[in-house]
Amino acid sequence: MVKPSLSEISRYALSHPSAIREIMTIVTDYKLHPEKYPKPLIYLGGGWPQDPPPPILLEHYKRLGENREHFIESCRYGTTRGQPDFIESLVDYEKTVFDREIEDEEVVVGLGSSELTAAVFLATLDPGSEVVVTRPYYLNYLRQLEIELQRNVRVKYWNMIDEEGVFSPNLDELQNLVTHNTRLVILAIPGNPDSQILDDDVYEGVVDLAEEKGFWVLTDLAYRAFIYTDIPSYMRRKRRENELLMVSLSKELRIPGWRASYLVADTSVCKAVETIEQARTLCPSRLVQEILASIFSDKDNLKILREFNERSKVKYAQVASKTYQSLLQNLPETLALKPKGSFYVFFYIGKYMQSSKEFCDKLLKTEQVALAPGKDFGMEGWVRLSFAPVVEEPWLIDEAIRRMKEFIETIR
Repeated sequence: MVKPSLSEISRYALSHPSAIREIMTIVTDYKLHPEKYPKPLIYLGGGWPQDPPPPILLEHYKRLGENREHFIESCRYGTTRGQPDFIESLVDYEKTVFDREIEDEEVVVGLGSSELTAAVFLATLDPGSEVVVTRPYYLNYLRQLEIELQRNVRVKYWNMIDEEGVFSPNLDELQNLVTHNTRLVILAIPGNPDSQILDDDVYEGVVDLAEEKGFWVLTDLAYRAFIYTDIPSYMRRKRRENELLMVSLSKELRIPGWRASYLVADTSVCKAVETIEQARTLCPSRLVQEILASIFSDKDNLKILREFNERSKVKYAQVASKTYQSLLQNLPETLALKPKGSFYVFFYIGKYMQSSKEFCDKLLKTEQVALAPGKDFGMEGWVRLSFAPVVEEPWLIDEAIRRMKEFIETIR
């Protein structure tokens, strides 16, 4: 029997696996067979919060399930663009919780921001188009671009960190990267893995350049609820014409498994994404939309969510500071970026070992501490530590860094 072959793009993906996914294989094995490992696992590799969602989500989840007619209706197909009542409630959610005015006609709902980002790529890019991503970058951007565009896309990198290890984005460098074939610049604010935030002048300069040269600016706002400094004014103003704002509810509501997201964009892009999704997903989860719409449509509920965000920022900021300070105190030769938002401390380990993947692999196998190698984010010699998985158990950070210190002493 002749076995059919896989596609070229799938063979490429299989031969270029994510280092983080490989780490997860070991993590899964640890959970199944902890007796094989000498120490309890401390997982600081993933970018998802471990504290629970606001209680109001569970209340409305139960309420929908107890209403038989409403439950049955929510199990049916919905509209591709998103349910009208949910989209309408998002306008109130943005205004009350994040102080931003949006229009309902500039919103399209998705099955998580990863899937919706892929649809945006198909809506805005042609084979051979140029895309500029910031470096370090969220690793999935490149994999999605390669898969969705069948590897027929040119990616350029705008460096965010200089040779001294300082976060210092330069608009002149971006301008030199942009050509007539540039279609898209991708920004993540706050950043993943660097946890940094573009200031107002730099961000508005990017959008000014987009309007001058004619490209889109896709701004990933997955971590917008976790900003530990003053909130930039561009996070609260209305969307400018060339901006595409990607909103994920995974982090801010602690519901990554619900796959809830939406895009705020020009109506032409929304219509294009909607049409593309008719062939890809048919519609986003109606059940999730019904639950969230019932919450977002009530002003008192929105106040509760805003207060939840404020409390969360304080908690996460404290853990971020603790992690950063502990790294500097215990690993004085390490260069680390002080987190201004997000879930991560990004630090340089090149003085100890040049390969970030080798560093993470050996640390995991010998000390059972899981980190993410910077190579996957375009920054060899750097490592990402995520404190989100232990935000409810911050003492584990001290233990993890103690093990890291012992590990480094053995390889020097």
